[in-house]
Formats: sequence, structure tokens, C-alpha cells
Amino acid sequence: MSVSLFEAQIAREFWNKTREPETFPRNLRRAIPKAVPLTVEFMPRFSIRVAVRWLRQHGITCKLPGVDRQLKACLVARNGHGFALVDGSDDEDEQRFSIAHELAHFLRDYWLPRQRVLKRLGADALKVLDGRRPPTDPERFHSLLRNVPLGLHLHLLERDEAGSPLKSSTAQAEEKADRLAYELLAPAEHILLHGTPGSPEALAETLRRDHGLPAAQALHYAGILLPPAKTDPLLRRLKLLT
Repeated sequence: MSVSLFEAQIAREFWNKTREPETFPRNLRRAIPKAVPLTVEFMPRFSIRVAVRWLRQHGITCKLPGVDRQLKACLVARNGHGFALVDGSDDEDEQRFSIAHELAHFLRDYWLPRQRVLKRLGADALKVLDGRRPPTDPERFHSLLRNVPLGLHLHLLERDEAGSPLKSSTAQAEEKADRLAYELLAPAEHILLHGTPGSPEALAETLRRDHGLPAAQALHYAGILLPPAKTDPLLRRLKLLT
């Protein structure tokens, strides 16, 4: 079983803050307000055009990339608070995973870097992150301010016509968010303690039934937890000769 200790720690700290009982499928809509300043909003027939309209209604004007297309979810964060906009027409399992995915982006890409700056540089440095003042010379050269989102943070995955991420770095960021989303909904440690079925397909069915993962994500996560066994090259050649 492949277990990511970093994602496991983030997920564990999140659920410890919520003080929610360990029941499955997990209810993120109820848990999130107890742990982090992230609000979940459901959008009927969600698309880029709907996202732009919502942003304008809330006083945020920005140009989103690409032509209008359907969205499952997106994340907007500003001044220490985030909004996860989710397609309200999806079924319950898809919505659950979309919320977990955007929560993962909020935690990894926005909230935790912000908390590191707060801890090391103090509350006044948050004004730099929020765009309310320029950084001082010491702050400007401080490594903590590197790769930390300044001002409005908007996560909207750019895709090509085939629906694939445009950049490899974007694809990697999405994979990391998915991995944390899996850990938030179905902790690898919990699955290990309760035993795993012998095949990825059987484990995927368990993840769908007991943890509420959508079919595609359940199969992908099962493949991570039960990777194919590696065959020794010499043994493989010997089998071919027999």
C-alpha cells in the first residue's frame, strides 16, 4: 500500500480540528466550517460564465482563461477566506469529491502557506499577502514569501479541447490535490487497519460503497493503494522462454 505521509498529516490535522466522529462517508459540508474559513456554494449548471457572474456579484472582477465550458468546481480565496463553488447538478458522490478536491487546494496552496507566514513573520505580514501594503525589504527577501499567493487566489484548471491540463505542472498540482482529497475522504491508514480486498477493482467497490467516492476516483485511488506487483526482469524473461 502506498501512503503519502504529508497528505495524511494534513488530513489528520483537519479532522482533529473539526472534532467530528470518524464516520463514513464523511460529511465535509458540516465539517469544513469547524476547521477552516472556507464556504461551499452550489451553482446550478456551473460553467466559466456562471463563475464570472458570481465573482462580479461579489465585487471581484477578473478575466478567466479560455472559452466558456462546464465546470465541476473552482476555488476563490481572498483576505484569508475561501469559497468553493461546486456544480449543484452533479450527484452526491461527485459533489463530495469536488468539495474535497477544492478543500485540498485551499489547504495546500492557500491556507497552510498563509499560516506559515503568520507563524514566522507575524500578523502584519498578512497585509502583504492580501495586497493591502507592499512588502518591506526584509520581507521582500524572506523565503517564506516565495510561492505564496498574493491578493486574489483563483484556482480554475486550464484545459485543452480534449479536457487535459495544459501544463505538466498543472497536472502535477491536480494530482497532489486529488491525493489529499482521497486522504480526507478515505484515509489510507483507516483502510489498512480494516484490511484491503485483493484487487484494485474490489477495493474500488469498497471505496464507492463505504466512502462515497465516485467510480473513476475510486478506481484511481485503489490503484494507488494497491499498485501492480513488480516482476523481476530475469524471472519475466525466464517465463517467456518456458
